[in-house]
Amino acid sequence: MHLKTELLRELSDLFVGDLRVSQYYHQLSPEDRTTLENRLAGDAARGNRPLVPGALPEDIERTELAAHDELGIDLPTELLDIFAEVDGFSENGVSLYGTDQDLPDEQTYGPTIVTENLSLWSVMPETAEKYLFIGDSDLWYFAFDLESKQFVVLSRSTLEPVHSFGSAAEMINDMLMQALRINSEEGNDSPSVPNSIR
Repeated sequence: MHLKTELLRELSDLFVGDLRVSQYYHQLSPEDRTTLENRLAGDAARGNRPLVPGALPEDIERTELAAHDELGIDLPTELLDIFAEVDGFSENGVSLYGTDQDLPDEQTYGPTIVTENLSLWSVMPETAEKYLFIGDSDLWYFAFDLESKQFVVLSRSTLEPVHSFGSAAEMINDMLMQALRINSEEGNDSPSVPNSIR
């Protein structure tokens, strides 16, 4: 299963729409606004999704090395492939952690996978080296069970697995649907509430 490009496109359109009504956008000088609009149009013309980029190969490699050095784990190959398509997002309370980037003079745009795991493992030591946290929402942690090698959803209140997915892409598609507030019963084939783990 692959990431659904229509969901990524919809997320991109949402981000661009939000940008255009933001105070930031309206305070730009006419020249800066034109530059930004040209950049967005250029991204779209090249087939890229404006404001929802994939990670650069060097950022994926840097993150893979940081996970090995700082977390003591190897990131799942499926997840590295997803980073190439979408380098994290945060929308409507749903976050997919992105790559850890080497930006000395800039801030990253959202939570990063190695940093978030170091933080979560320190405040919830019972999860350390058991789960690789991939994202979160108001109710759930999206994770990779390092022992069973399954992508799972953990209850935020109990840290117990409540759902499992057959692949990383299936989980990220579900996260995108939640972020976009798309109900899976409206004809989508990806469940927003997968089978419970027993």
